[in-house]
Amino acid sequence: MKTPCFLIRDLLPLYHDNVCSEESRKLIEEHIETCEDCKSELEKYNREFKGLNYMNEKANIEEARPINTIAKKWKRDKKISFLAGTALVSIIGCIFSVISYNSAGSYVDENGMLVESFGFIPLAYLFGLIAIISMLAFGIIFIKKNFKNKK
Repeated sequence: MKTPCFLIRDLLPLYHDNVCSEESRKLIEEHIETCEDCKSELEKYNREFKGLNYMNEKANIEEARPINTIAKKWKRDKKISFLAGTALVSIIGCIFSVISYNSAGSYVDENGMLVESFGFIPLAYLFGLIAIISMLAFGIIFIKKNFKNKK
C-alpha cells in the first residue's frame, strides 16, 4: 500500500528535525525513494533551514556583540574596583598600625627591659607596600584604558 503524499508531507518536518519515530522514518525514506515531489519537498526543507540557521547564527553573533562588550567592561571594572578597594583597605590598615604603635607607647618592665609594640611597624610597612602596589596597578590600568579610548 502506497502512503499518501499529504501524510508524508505532514511528517517531513519531524523527519527533518530527527524527532519522528523509527517506523515513521522508515516509512518516509521508502516513500521518498519513489516520490520525486516529496523528495524535492524534503530538499526544500534542508535548503531553507540551512539558510535560516546561517542567518540566525549571524543574527545571534550581532546580538551578542553588545553583551560581550558589556561583559568585558564589567570584568575590567571589577579589576579596577578590586584594586581601589585593596588600596583603600591597605591605607586604612597602615594608618591604624601607625596610630596603634604610637598610642601603645613604651614602658620599662621590672627587669629593666624596654618594651615597645614593634609588631605594628612591619605591619604598617606591609600595608603601605600593598597600598603602593595596588595604586600603581590601578594607575597602569587607568592609563591603559584611557590610551585605548583615544585610539
